[in-house]
Amino acid sequence: MADAPPPNESSEDYAAAHALEYKNRGNAKFKERDYEGAVQAFSEAIALDPSNAVLYSNRSGAYLAMSHVSKAFKDAEEAVRLDPQWPKALARRATAEHALTRYITAQATWRKALQLDPGNEAYEKALQAAKDGEAQQTKERIEDEKRKEREAEEKRRRDAADEAKRREDARNEEQLKDFFGVLEDDKVQRARKKKLETNPITEKYQKQKLGKGADHVARLTDKHAQFKNLDPFRVLVLDTDATPDDIKNRYKKMSVLCHPDKNGGSEQAKQAFEAVKDAYAKLSDEKKRDRTILVIEGARERCRQERAFKLSKGVDPATLPPEEEALQKEVAKTFAQNEMKRRDVEEHNRVQQQRERDQAAEAEKKEADEKLFEKQWNTDDRRGARVGMWQDFQDDKKRSANVKRQRTAVNFKREEKQETKKKYGEWDRESWRRDWK
Repeated sequence: MADAPPPNESSEDYAAAHALEYKNRGNAKFKERDYEGAVQAFSEAIALDPSNAVLYSNRSGAYLAMSHVSKAFKDAEEAVRLDPQWPKALARRATAEHALTRYITAQATWRKALQLDPGNEAYEKALQAAKDGEAQQTKERIEDEKRKEREAEEKRRRDAADEAKRREDARNEEQLKDFFGVLEDDKVQRARKKKLETNPITEKYQKQKLGKGADHVARLTDKHAQFKNLDPFRVLVLDTDATPDDIKNRYKKMSVLCHPDKNGGSEQAKQAFEAVKDAYAKLSDEKKRDRTILVIEGARERCRQERAFKLSKGVDPATLPPEEEALQKEVAKTFAQNEMKRRDVEEHNRVQQQRERDQAAEAEKKEADEKLFEKQWNTDDRRGARVGMWQDFQDDKKRSANVKRQRTAVNFKREEKQETKKKYGEWDRESWRRDWK
């Protein structure tokens, strides 16, 4: 920080002298290539003499030497503002603009500097360099755009080829799946038909131990029972290969196990018994049973494919849940999703029907209001009512002073309804309003 000025020296002279001292120190530092020291010295000088354009120009040069281009441009701008007719300040700004790759503005600044200092070879060379920089920048931009277009075109081609290959693979896989599916479906249908003809009651279901009724009541009334019980085969503890006789036989056993009388008449037992009846009703209908089987087998197939895909990608089998558990979860998830979709459709239909009912009621009310309005319009003497309202206004006690003044005025006469007999051929000018309404 500079010392206080001597008693016999003004503060302006003191500041100018010390600013010059710091300026010379900065120039010396610049020649020694101590650019940080130069910036510090020029900053001290600017603090003492902030209106000196030379100091900002010199500090701009030091910043440029340090590659602090933005700071150099800011100081050059300030130097031009303080002394717009100084060519060197314009040269500093043009140099900073060139360093910032603002070649067009740099050319304009160099032209201004040449107007103030015509024939300056350094300025002319710098102007040509700015033109060359602009040309190179334009060339690079065009090449970059072409490169991006080529890359985008190559990417589109690759994507198109990948998509075509994916579709071809999917088509081949679908054809192969359809082929084996037909064979499998035919095989399954023949096996079912043979089973129904030879052994209507499956032995494994006949020997299956069902356990206690209380366990089934708890199973059919647990936390998520409303969604789990959507699978009727799960409710009756059967698989999709169960025959109609298997289903009927299992319904009888489950009805006994879950009957409320066998479980103390509890509310849970009633719910479980209803779930058993609903499951039997679904599986007794051949179409509903076939649809249920399709849902279950489809969910299982998706689960198996997803598991095989993960294993093909190198996933450790130990990290995956047991296959049977995964199959059960996928089936339950599918039934729950289907139920939520069904509820959404029902809710949508309910809202739509309610909206239609509200609109119909609103239309009826509007029609009734219009009829009532027309009736009142046709029956009321609206002109007589208006005359009466004017008479009431004249007799209003709140306006008695005004009324008294009016009645004492010259030629005052109360307005009254005139009942005149119409001449022959004369028509009532108000009748068209009533007839029209």
